[in-house]
Amino acid sequence: MSYWLISSFVLILSMIPLAIHYKRKKLKAREVVLIAMMSALSVVANLISAYTIPLHAGTSLVILSGIGLGAEAGFLVGALARFVCNFFMGQGMWTPWQMLAWGLIGAISGIAFSKVELIGHFTDKKELLKSNINTGLRASLEPLVIIIFSELIGFIIYLFTRDEGESFFGFRLYIFGLIGILIYIIIHKRKIPTNVVTVSLFTFVVVFVIYGGIMNFAALITSSTFIGGGKSYISLESLKLMYITGVPYDLSHAFAASICSFLMCDGITQKLERIKIKYGMY
Repeated sequence: MSYWLISSFVLILSMIPLAIHYKRKKLKAREVVLIAMMSALSVVANLISAYTIPLHAGTSLVILSGIGLGAEAGFLVGALARFVCNFFMGQGMWTPWQMLAWGLIGAISGIAFSKVELIGHFTDKKELLKSNINTGLRASLEPLVIIIFSELIGFIIYLFTRDEGESFFGFRLYIFGLIGILIYIIIHKRKIPTNVVTVSLFTFVVVFVIYGGIMNFAALITSSTFIGGGKSYISLESLKLMYITGVPYDLSHAFAASICSFLMCDGITQKLERIKIKYGMY
């Protein structure tokens, strides 16, 4: 039953940022309300997506909350929203892992992106979208090249080290994707400009690599398929199999969430920025 102990540790770990946030800063009621509101919106969006069109709008809203409200608030929104979601979708030993995964992508979003620039109400939306696409593609070129290059290195290593019948489409996709992200962070000191293209591409990468990477491991730890009769069947081979079988879902999750980010990015981030200015939340 050690997976219960591991899940409990992850739950405690996911609550540490909340404790630090309250320790360092005395939250005002307006900040608590905004965090609660974005958490509630993420829950509703996730439930609607789960039972209608699987676009994973909840995941996208967690990322947009992190961009608009900052890393700490992004983590809180992600962890709280996932906890509340599972009252409707089922609580279990997987809940702490989902809280941690959603919280992390919310926090990383707050760290990665620069301040949102306000857009006038009467700005030409077509020209703005065209400008966003041009600047977004230029800003996304460097991280995409680094991540693709990292995956290419991983594929070359796989060609020389693979076992018979082993597929590249498994844990290597996640590991070398994470390595590419870390390399970009190290060599690129500036934050990513916030627009529909950069946010959409960021959503795809971070959901696949971070969320998928955590939840595939969590599925092995918490799944009764690998644990039974008092004997643990967790092994490296089982872990490799879990990552291989998880790739299709993680790709669809990341793609659907990136579509939502593309559709909602300007609307949500602009509204959050105006709320922060109106109520002095800086």
